[in-house]
Amino acid sequence: MIPMILAAGGGHDPKDHVIAHGLFRLSESNLRLPFFQDQASEFWFTNHLLMTLTAAVLTLLIFVPVGRRYQAALVRGGVQPAPKGLSGLVEAFMDALRTAVVRPLLKDQTDRFMPLLWGLFFFILINNLLGMLPLGAVFGLAVGNQHIGGTATGNINVTAGLALVAFLTIHAGGVGQIFRQLRDGTYGHHHHEAHDDGGPEHAAHGHGSHGHGDHGHGARAHSPGAAFLLAPAIYLWNFAPHPFKPSADASPAVKLALWMVDLPMWAFLLALEFIGAVVKPFALSIRLFANMAAGHIVIGSLLLLLPAYHGMEAGYLAGSLPIAIGCVLLNCLELFVAFLQAYIFMFLTSIFLSMAVYPEH
Repeated sequence: MIPMILAAGGGHDPKDHVIAHGLFRLSESNLRLPFFQDQASEFWFTNHLLMTLTAAVLTLLIFVPVGRRYQAALVRGGVQPAPKGLSGLVEAFMDALRTAVVRPLLKDQTDRFMPLLWGLFFFILINNLLGMLPLGAVFGLAVGNQHIGGTATGNINVTAGLALVAFLTIHAGGVGQIFRQLRDGTYGHHHHEAHDDGGPEHAAHGHGSHGHGDHGHGARAHSPGAAFLLAPAIYLWNFAPHPFKPSADASPAVKLALWMVDLPMWAFLLALEFIGAVVKPFALSIRLFANMAAGHIVIGSLLLLLPAYHGMEAGYLAGSLPIAIGCVLLNCLELFVAFLQAYIFMFLTSIFLSMAVYPEH
């Protein structure tokens, strides 16, 4: 059992379990990459790629049957039997996330973004849980390769990819919301009654910097082509606040003076907003990566203390008992962190989405 435990900890390096290991080389090119002009580019299939593919397959195996059952229920008029087993647990999670977490933030736009938010949560969660399985130890003893498993979300490249998806969705969602309002002729009208479903108000938004109703363009509907061209420009214009924007009844001289002050200030605030827009997904990426990598490094470091007790009278028994208890407790904590980090990533993405879709709050 001791060799297996040491194998799970990497054997000699506590970071061995969290760094990517190449399983086989996919291709080699003579193309020189920027900042790496001294070496040719190589593309490897790593253990983290294997774990992300495994998580994707598991996600499909779990959720495709759930979706088919709901589709069949719609054909039958919405009547379906109560879910049991794993399906019941998964659907309970899905309903709790939608009702208690996302719905208070996104209101009537909830169902529009739920497929992505559910996908982020469960994909991250499955990757986190796969990283806790001692696959490396099992395969190390069976086939001699102890780098089969690993925590894909402990790789900064994987978490950066997830954060990039969130970043693009956030701003595409904001532009898309303006596009639909321009197309439908509702831009500039705040449908609070449509947004209010009894949940808490958008107290967490706190952005308050770019309202969709600033220009009052809700008088008429625009053609889809015109709305498509106007939506990105309006989103950018409203992305930063206009602290000195003149009122409609101000005199021409006052308007000119205020606009001359407002535009430079808006440009400065726009630069700050751009920095904030980049920092948000960066924080999502670093938070998930650091939390998932740290737990494995700590456990690996504890396991490496076992050989230090080899010379004691009681041998490994004296050292293995307290270290084993510590590893069990840390694994329990890491199991909690696996769920917590998946929830935090989805929750913060929901908040950023609500700030883009409902910026007037």
